Amino acid sequence: MLKFFIIGTICLVSLYAVDLNKQNNEINFDTLNISADEIKKSNESFLKAGAVSIRGKDTFSNQTQSLDSIVRSLPGSYTQIDQSQGGISVNLRSMTGLGRVNTMVDGVTQTFYGTSTDEGGVHNFLSDIGTSSFNTLIDTSFLIGLDVEKGSFSSSAIGLMGSANFKTINVNDVIRGNKNFGFLGKFSYGSNEVGPSYMGALAGKVNFENGSNLGILLGYGGKKIKQNYKMGNGKRIKDNLKDIDGDGIFDIDSAFNPDRLTQKPKSYLFKLDYKNEASNATLSYRKYDNYLAQRKIKSDNYQFDYRYNPYSDFIDIKFLVAYGDNKQIYDKDSRLFWASFENGMTFKNKASTFDISNTINSDILNDILLTNTFGVRYLNNEYKRETGDKDYAVLKTDYGIPDGKQKIISYYLNNKFKYNIFTFDANFNFQDWKTKGFKGECAKVNGFCFPKESGNFTKKDKNLNSSFVFSADIHDLFSPFISYSKITRAINVQELFTSGSVYQDINTMLKPEKSKTWQIGFNSFKDGLFQSNDFFGFKFVYYNTDVEDFIYDRMLLLSGKDSTLFTARMNGKAKLKGYEFEISYDNGAFYTNVSYTRQKTSMNLSDSSSIGSMFGPSSGQTQFSILPKDYATIDIGFRLFDKKLTIGTIAKYTGEAKRVDPRVDYVGNPTLDSLFGDPKIEKLPNIPTIYDLYATYKPNEQFSLKFEIQNIFDKDYMDALYTYNSSNAKQQIGDEISVFNNSARGRTFIANIEYRF
Repeated sequence: MLKFFIIGTICLVSLYAVDLNKQNNEINFDTLNISADEIKKSNESFLKAGAVSIRGKDTFSNQTQSLDSIVRSLPGSYTQIDQSQGGISVNLRSMTGLGRVNTMVDGVTQTFYGTSTDEGGVHNFLSDIGTSSFNTLIDTSFLIGLDVEKGSFSSSAIGLMGSANFKTINVNDVIRGNKNFGFLGKFSYGSNEVGPSYMGALAGKVNFENGSNLGILLGYGGKKIKQNYKMGNGKRIKDNLKDIDGDGIFDIDSAFNPDRLTQKPKSYLFKLDYKNEASNATLSYRKYDNYLAQRKIKSDNYQFDYRYNPYSDFIDIKFLVAYGDNKQIYDKDSRLFWASFENGMTFKNKASTFDISNTINSDILNDILLTNTFGVRYLNNEYKRETGDKDYAVLKTDYGIPDGKQKIISYYLNNKFKYNIFTFDANFNFQDWKTKGFKGECAKVNGFCFPKESGNFTKKDKNLNSSFVFSADIHDLFSPFISYSKITRAINVQELFTSGSVYQDINTMLKPEKSKTWQIGFNSFKDGLFQSNDFFGFKFVYYNTDVEDFIYDRMLLLSGKDSTLFTARMNGKAKLKGYEFEISYDNGAFYTNVSYTRQKTSMNLSDSSSIGSMFGPSSGQTQFSILPKDYATIDIGFRLFDKKLTIGTIAKYTGEAKRVDPRVDYVGNPTLDSLFGDPKIEKLPNIPTIYDLYATYKPNEQFSLKFEIQNIFDKDYMDALYTYNSSNAKQQIGDEISVFNNSARGRTFIANIEYRF
């Protein structure tokens, strides 16, 4: 990373000198005002047919809300929050994880699979065990946009339920106007264990006589987050102890140990950008360093994007190549799955991505506009663990740290037909995938595993995926659409090659998940609805999704001459249906943005979605992902004093939410269904509507100051889809008592400064 910053600094100094010389020899245009009709990025959602949500600079600039809150403010979108992972885990319509949701950064699929350490000591069965989940490691300060698509696909990388693409800042996001040099800085600090958070980005650009330009960007950011916050009841998490039998002695500790979850992530961003009349090339490097839950987390991402578009209807070539190197380096004597690693462990994930495509535009009979994009995408995703502990080195499929490779080749053809007011998108994606690794010897009593012998094992398949969207621009206030998609996703390494125990048994007959989704809805997009300068946008979507061969797990105890105990990945079914809408209105002085989601979900639950020890060391390896029955975010504000002062409030409504019931009953596996019986769902206590109040002062385009009070009424509540909601660390088998002790953060004050020149 140091070499990038040395080279970048030299380039920036040179470009700054060019900028000073340019300013001394040019007419001063500071008083020149240029106005143009410009659509805010977030308003583009109302122009796109289908369940599409778009957010841009207007959302991420001077932002004090967490990235989780931003994602949760979108219809049909949510997040899994696990304080031991350090990343963002996107949930779309009750589905989460690699393959189910294609989460990307700048168009590159993110494959990081985090596994945290245990809380208790060796074979301490009364403590929370480590958790695992797919996460995206990104600093919110570096983000400039987010595109979410649900129930359909329009790009080369697809997900069972949809995709989310986070976009990072570029050179032109830092440099203002026609300058050659720019700086963007952000700093925020809050009460209640929030902050500080800071970010600085320098960018320089030089323009050549032939019309081309070369730009460079250097960015650095960091923050500090503690989890021993005050809840709405005035207590801190660490002091939230429970006396459940009234004897004056605390029987249950807090939901988690906050001391081990303090984190200070550091992020770096480097971009080199070259543009001319016909092409654009960008070389980028992104780095993330953190220490959390007794392990170092390191992520290095290299990417090269190129586009060649010589103003031809037949040539628009896009090329992407990327390489991601993720590491989790565990401390010596850290605890994983009830036992300590004397020599530590390193869990590596390396992913290579290649994508090339060309777009052709044609006009058929001067009436039908046809756009064809065809290309190929390749993903090579590998997980590898290294340890000096001999006992663990021989266990190839144990617990929640997978070891194996996944390769996916996608051949795609996207077609758009446009005639008069009608548009028809027909997109096809043919996937050839392979998941392979080393399997241990399976017990003879295990009827799910063939062959029984240990050795290399490969699971592969070929699938044709399709997505169709038909829309009609009948009126500004009514543009209906209907869509259908059929998608099959590849089996992930951790689904095939982890047993959840010291035994080596797996289910080699596991099938990939398949989804069929119908959607119907309409858009409204209108400038000048009530006033000449106002804007109104509305999107409504109803969807119905059936998932065949839905993957879940059960802990099985199979008895015989060679008895075995393992967590078997099984195939079931899932059904998801509901409706979503979002509204936006802005007349300059007043604005409001509203999103609402209502969903009904039916799916098989996994034993491992509880994070207590009662389900064995496989606990915490699956995320409980069912969305609340309904939820909404309402943002209302006013702009005063020539729009220099903005005052607003955000209301966050959450309907009936659930968790995996931490109480378990040992049934002895009588029917091979589960050692503990089917997991049960338990309702969380009613979640109150949470209000945030904010004020932003922006005297000019260079400086802005924002104050925000989050959870202004200091409500004490448990928020939905927090991993530690399902902690049963202090529960016992057969215990009838259930506690709710994972309260969210109480009232918090945050101040944020953003400056650019």
